[in-house]
Formats: sequence, C-alpha cells, structure tokens
Amino acid sequence: MLDERGLIEDARSLGGNYHLLKIAAPGIAASAKPGHFVMVRVSAAYDPLLRRPLGILECRPPYIGLYFQALGRGTSMLAALGPGDSLDILGPLGNSFPEFPGKKVLLIAGGRGIVPLYHYAQVCAERRPLFLIYGGRGKADLPLLDRIKALRLQGLFIFSEDGSLGQKGLLTSGLEKIVREERPDVTLSCGPEPMLAALAGLLKPFPMQNLASLEAIMGCGFGVCQGCAVRTVTGALRKVCDEGPVFPLEEIQWPT
Repeated sequence: MLDERGLIEDARSLGGNYHLLKIAAPGIAASAKPGHFVMVRVSAAYDPLLRRPLGILECRPPYIGLYFQALGRGTSMLAALGPGDSLDILGPLGNSFPEFPGKKVLLIAGGRGIVPLYHYAQVCAERRPLFLIYGGRGKADLPLLDRIKALRLQGLFIFSEDGSLGQKGLLTSGLEKIVREERPDVTLSCGPEPMLAALAGLLKPFPMQNLASLEAIMGCGFGVCQGCAVRTVTGALRKVCDEGPVFPLEEIQWPT
C-alpha cells in the first residue's frame, strides 16, 4: 500500500455524469491487480475530509485508469479536475480476483460494477475463455461498451432495462440461459446489491465457483474504522476494505 501523488494525464467526460481519468501513479500501477481499489482525496484541503473509494478500471504502468459517476459533492469535485492536476491516492487496497488458469470464466457486470471486471478482462482475456454479461438502465449507463468490444472476449451479452441497447430487461433475466449454454467454471460479478443478491439465488443450482466484488461506503480503506463491514451467512462480520472487496458470493448474507 502506497500513499502516492498521482498526476492526471487525461480526463474525459463520457456523458451521463460518467468520467474517466488516466493518472500517472507508477508505484500503485506497478502492483495493482484486478479487484484492487484506491482511496482518493478529491481536494487538496480537508473538505471533504474522507477519501473516496474507487475501483481500478485498468492498469498500464505507470498509469492507472479510474471510472466513476459524479453523483455527490466529492465525485463532482473529482470530475472537475483535468490534465495537470494531481491527486493524493492511497493504494492498491483490498484483495484481488484469482486468475483461474485453464478455467472458463463468466463476468457479470451491472452498471459501474464493470470496473474490476474490465480490469480482469484486460489482463486475462488472451489467456483463457472469458464471457461478459453487461447490463444497465439504458444506453447512457453503458458508456464503456466500445472499449469492451475491443477486448478479446469469447462472448458478450448486453442488457438494458429500457431496451435502448442489447436485450431488454435486467441482466438476471437472461442469466440462466447463458450459463446453461456456455457452461462456465467460474463467475465473477460486481454491481448493485440487489443484482448480487439475485445472482446468489440464481447461480446456487449450478456447480460453479462464484465470486463477487462488493461496493461499500468506506472511511479509511484499510480496516481501521470498520465502517464497511458486511454480515456473512454465519452471522460474522467481514470488512469489505481489507478482507474484500472480493468474497465468495454465497458467503454474504444478502437481503431477502
């Protein structure tokens, strides 16, 4: 874990308040793996006080890529920065997805949950068969699709709730058919909690290993404040920041 001053090389607005930053952070880039995240201080002052947790979309040393949607004050301040601005970045943090050599892997991404899965595909698509299910509310919420199409995926399945892109409906509506046809050995998922909860039920009958990257509000990012704890099926609490964010899907106690 490094506390590094990163320099913004490129900043792009993708529409719909979605933004992409290319940041020179050689120390973090040298050790970042798919699933890792960083804690970003969005202002040189201590207002806002807390850093923002952001997953690493891609890593091409000495650069890392961050993809986010400006929804609140902190992320809006981050979106206002441009080339030449610098950021205080702590990372890489958390655990990462295993590579699963020789396995057929199905990636399941809901909205901004594409971040760690895109990184995984970027690293692993040339090494093993990868399939991706990518869903969002509408076309405007899937702004990385052109980049995704450039990856060497074996299969790509797109869903939008309003039918503006790909198949109409939630991605979970087509999941079982895809799993039966492609017969993956492993699923890796990231997205809204209701999506992950649905996946836990839908994937239970299939003999696969299922891992999910969780999102949570964090104060520190490295296990001290314990503000990101989630409850497991045994009743125990696990910290998303340093014990995750990647967990076995069936280990988490999902709301019913």
